[in-house]
Amino acid sequence: MRIIRFVLILFVAFCSCFLHAEEEQKVIKIGLIHFSPPLSKDMDFTPTLHYLQKELVPWKVEAKVYSSADLEKAIKDGTIDFFYASAGFFYRMLSFGVRDIATVVTAEKPVPNFGTAGAFITQRDRKDIKSIEDMKGKSFVANYETAFHGYRIGMADLAFRGYDPDNFFKSKRFVGESADKLLKEIVERKADIGFIRACWLEEHELQNIAVLDKIKVISPISGPVKCLHSTRSYPNNTFASTRVVNHDVAKKVSAALLSMKPSASGQYWSLATNFKPVDDLYRVLKAGPYEYMNQWSLRRFVLTYWPLLALLVLTVIGLAAHSWRAQRLVDKAKAELLEAEEKKNKLQKQATELTEKMEAQHKLNLVSQISSIFAHEMNQPLAACQYLVDGLKALNKRNPKEVNPEILSFSLENFEKELKRATAIVNKVRQYARKQACRNQKVDFSACLAEIIQTMKVKYSGKVHLHDDFTKDIFIEGDRVEIEILVWNLVKNAIEGALEGANPTVWVSLRTCKDEIMLQVANSGRVFSAGEVEDIGKNYLKSSKAEGLGIGLQVIKSILEAMGTSMKMQAREEGGLVQSVLFAKWSDNDND
Repeated sequence: MRIIRFVLILFVAFCSCFLHAEEEQKVIKIGLIHFSPPLSKDMDFTPTLHYLQKELVPWKVEAKVYSSADLEKAIKDGTIDFFYASAGFFYRMLSFGVRDIATVVTAEKPVPNFGTAGAFITQRDRKDIKSIEDMKGKSFVANYETAFHGYRIGMADLAFRGYDPDNFFKSKRFVGESADKLLKEIVERKADIGFIRACWLEEHELQNIAVLDKIKVISPISGPVKCLHSTRSYPNNTFASTRVVNHDVAKKVSAALLSMKPSASGQYWSLATNFKPVDDLYRVLKAGPYEYMNQWSLRRFVLTYWPLLALLVLTVIGLAAHSWRAQRLVDKAKAELLEAEEKKNKLQKQATELTEKMEAQHKLNLVSQISSIFAHEMNQPLAACQYLVDGLKALNKRNPKEVNPEILSFSLENFEKELKRATAIVNKVRQYARKQACRNQKVDFSACLAEIIQTMKVKYSGKVHLHDDFTKDIFIEGDRVEIEILVWNLVKNAIEGALEGANPTVWVSLRTCKDEIMLQVANSGRVFSAGEVEDIGKNYLKSSKAEGLGIGLQVIKSILEAMGTSMKMQAREEGGLVQSVLFAKWSDNDND
């Protein structure tokens, strides 16, 4: 019996050893993506690997580091069971049947949904770069173009801010995975802006590599990631299963990870529940699962512009349905247009007839007005002529045989001058009647004003103080006779107004300002209220003088309206009025 018992024990022991040996042959293969050193606590998979190797006995757990491209190939080929990579890499692999199992958590990154971010960096002494906007147009350096932590997070952040990542920087360069090389590019000013994953700078400081005294983070923000960063946060590094792993094995590995207590470095595992930020990142960059957005095809065209295509189809149908009705309306509209055109021609004919009547009436008004001017103004030259004739008669009667040549010459010269003035007034009336007024002549305003003031000084000598202030060679565009009549009436009205008060005084000034000329005639006299000044401007045809016709102001107004200007009348605080008129300065260029 003892021999049989011994044989049975040996058989059981042999079977146990055989089964145990068979169990040891089961291998769990884990692919680890290569992270650029220095590795942070959430990137160092060593504590978790040791933990899984103990928890999953008798299974053998193996881990191998892959480049991004090689890890993607291993997942596609089904040569690994699990992999550990960034959330961005995991999300790109969803189309190959992968499934997230757990997300790493550390003291610096305690929230799995928001465990990774990026930082834009530059030289600490750069005063010209303080914000994201300041980075525009600068040179840029990063690790490599497909890096989720070290490039794409930053470019997506620029896109979310409304910038075009492809054209935001003046230039872009990629220096590979070396952190030291990237930092050296910034410190030595070979590049203005760099981009790194959050906590990279702090990890250098923990390893006694001083960088924060040379580097600064641009526009740092606060958030769940307890390191300096410039961008929004994304889920932390993810542990995922591939499509080839057995569901029992996936269950055991998942349970082991979620049961793992914090390691000495503070690493443990939880679950990320929101990968939409990663999806938004790839969508805005048109990369990863949305790379097709950069490639046009008939399917993409239809999917992208189907609302427009649907609208186009509906438009065509609507046009087809509307065309028959439109044709029917064309004839009706044509008839209405013809009727409207006929009415328009009739109205135009009526308007033309009315215009001709108005012009005729205006002509009559002008003739009437100029006739009044004739009666008003002709008195001066005719009175002067009569004065000269009477003087010559008196001299001739006193001594007909001896006439002083100088007196005769003076009398004839002034007689001729006054006759010419009377003739000019008569001709002006005839021109108005024939609508031949010519107001585009170059008139020496200063000479005209000087002549009239000199005449007024002689006429009112000892009665009024007449002061003038103007320079020579001031020219305006107009008709000389009209301007003489205008100035004569302005100055005469001012003198007559001044004579109503004590110490009668008149001031006449002519000043130029850029392209305008201002004539200002002021006089002393009684004090006027605002209402009285307004009444003077309205009641043109009334005169307070016994011999006056009451048309002086009407003449002034008519001439100014014909010249395209007007007169401003104000009361002086000391008494009297100020009459101001603006004229356009003569320009030889405008009248070539």
